[in-house]
Amino acid sequence: MKFNYFDIHSHLTESRFDGIRDDIAKQMSQEGIGTISIGTDQAESKAAVAFAHKHPNVFASVGQHPVDNRSESFDPVFYQKLLDENSNKIVSVGECGLDYYWPKKDIEAGKSSESDFKQEKERQIELFESQIDFAAKNNLPLMLHVRSFSNADAHHDVFQILEQKEKEHGKLRANFHFFTEGPEVAKQIVARGYSVSFPGVVTFADLDETIRSVPIEQMFSETDTPYAAPNPYRGQDATPLMVSEIVKKIAQVKEINEQDVAKTLVKNAQNFFGIY
Repeated sequence: MKFNYFDIHSHLTESRFDGIRDDIAKQMSQEGIGTISIGTDQAESKAAVAFAHKHPNVFASVGQHPVDNRSESFDPVFYQKLLDENSNKIVSVGECGLDYYWPKKDIEAGKSSESDFKQEKERQIELFESQIDFAAKNNLPLMLHVRSFSNADAHHDVFQILEQKEKEHGKLRANFHFFTEGPEVAKQIVARGYSVSFPGVVTFADLDETIRSVPIEQMFSETDTPYAAPNPYRGQDATPLMVSEIVKKIAQVKEINEQDVAKTLVKNAQNFFGIY
């Protein structure tokens, strides 16, 4: 189908959308909006795939979030079966990656120790590496969740892991979702040939220099529904219907015609995720 906008990262399968998610997807279709429904563990990955099958403008990403479900490891047998049975709808692996923010906040709050963090870091790295291997085996891009605590600590570890894994698998396709770091980290991502997706945060935080530092060919738009709704919807649950506000902001910062930006970001999503 023809898309006017593409939101590459949303969580419409969350329970807060029970009873309305199909209506939202239908309205999105009427407005030419596509999205990728994101898995964060086995149950959410299955839900994302089931939702995608109901709507031609919805696709799915499957995988294990680094901190959302710490009791569950990545089971390649489960995910391979899911992929084999739904290859026409699954377009990426993740969201996966490293999240140092919440574990280190726990240390600050006295809920855990540096020793606990070392173990947690090892768990996350193992989880991440197994999903990189899975993505490479199946020629799928990675939907990365990378959240640093300070000085881009998680981002730099992800760079090292991807670099090592590329020695095994060759060049990997990876997108840093919900990107809100500064231009220096963005430039490192761009130099490595990866991409970033900008969320609603860009409409109310000063991230203009970050946007300027990323070539439009290496960026996407996303809402991360239901989180961080863009202006003028702050305080509400975000939905992919709001993605045009992010596109508008990118166009303003880049000083490019808004329709041209929208077309380019759609093309980027289609090429990167193989969506046509």
